[in-house]
Amino acid sequence: MSTSKNRALIAQYFDVILGHDTSRELADFFTADVTWQVPGSNPHITPNPRVGHAAVMDLLHSGVGVYEAGSMTLDLQPLIVADAHVVAQFTLHARLANGDPYTNTYCFVFALRAGRICAVTEYLDTLAQAQQGTWDALTT
Repeated sequence: MSTSKNRALIAQYFDVILGHDTSRELADFFTADVTWQVPGSNPHITPNPRVGHAAVMDLLHSGVGVYEAGSMTLDLQPLIVADAHVVAQFTLHARLANGDPYTNTYCFVFALRAGRICAVTEYLDTLAQAQQGTWDALTT
């Protein structure tokens, strides 16, 4: 796929995540053999990486209850595209399920194949994540 199509795919992915685009299901973005790697300092994501469509969808859906519904916004920086890779830097703002505010900066490196995401490497400040209570929400 062209870099412009790869950029558009990831832009649409974020629009679907935020509920701004309902024309496509989240599951449709991923290949059957997709992998998702998070920082090893997050003890709640096991196994890490997640491998396979079902495992990645489980990972994505497991975080839904951490945040108050409808509270998530992203300050997405311009996407960086190189061949079949797209880098997305963003700041996530949300309220946790208990009402406390949450803000963290993320960087996702997406690998694409045939118009779908085949791998994601996620970077974030896991200390800030833990200090703001997201890990508490995962254990309750």
